[in-house]
Amino acid sequence: MTTGNFPRCNCASGALLQGVELAPGLPALQCPACDGSVLKLDDYRSWQPAPAAVTQPPHVPEIEDRPSARSCPACGRLMQRHRVGSSPDFRVDHCAPCQLVWLDRGEWPALAQAGLAGRLAEILTERWQRRLQNDEIRQQREAALRGKHGDACLDELARIRTWLAEQPHRDELIALLRTGW
Repeated sequence: MTTGNFPRCNCASGALLQGVELAPGLPALQCPACDGSVLKLDDYRSWQPAPAAVTQPPHVPEIEDRPSARSCPACGRLMQRHRVGSSPDFRVDHCAPCQLVWLDRGEWPALAQAGLAGRLAEILTERWQRRLQNDEIRQQREAALRGKHGDACLDELARIRTWLAEQPHRDELIALLRTGW
């Protein structure tokens, strides 16, 4: 990856970005001061991650997920933030017009450790982001129901729901329950 129009990081240091490989065959530019990396999506898409190419690091450094959007190092626009949704949950910054992704310190190793390094393009989609939002809403609703009815009650309902899903006459059985047969 060449430095092109953005040879310097837009962090406080303004350090010169240096060429690195995030994984074998995957070039990026990295700031020696903040350890953030900028990745061209064209390079990412042409990179074919083999199982050995995305090795899981033995120790993931602490993630420095900025609380706000970063300016694109190429055009200066605010980048979109996309939740990853793994543990730990963090956000990667994306500039759609420039087709760049900014990864803060520790984010690439965290993606690799979560098995998501080969799915970065998918993480940047609206579908991925919507699924994360729906999962969060579902978890909040379940937590509220557990608070209201208790764990034992919800666990029993989950067991019954699983059992009903396996029954060939599920709708008839539900109707029997509703009518008190």
